Amino acid sequence: MINGDPYEFLEHIYSGQDTPYIYHENKYWLQGYTVENGFHMEIFHCSPPYDYVWEYTGKDPVECMDAFQSARIFNGKTFWEVEKEIEWVDF
Repeated sequence: MINGDPYEFLEHIYSGQDTPYIYHENKYWLQGYTVENGFHMEIFHCSPPYDYVWEYTGKDPVECMDAFQSARIFNGKTFWEVEKEIEWVDF
């Protein structure tokens, strides 16, 4: 991971903090928050086209984190397959 440690990045997400990052020159915003009877995580593309890339609602943050790590949202690859290409940034 560029500008950070992937485990710290995941811990940051797990704690519910908004997390900006860049992947292949595209800016994204990842956030997680409590919803009725569960937890929701989402990734928003901050460059045109502005849209949601991924969303998941689970019973708790752990389930959402597992879903994030196994989702093929990085050009068909998982977080762990591309973590060296992700830049953790501060907007």
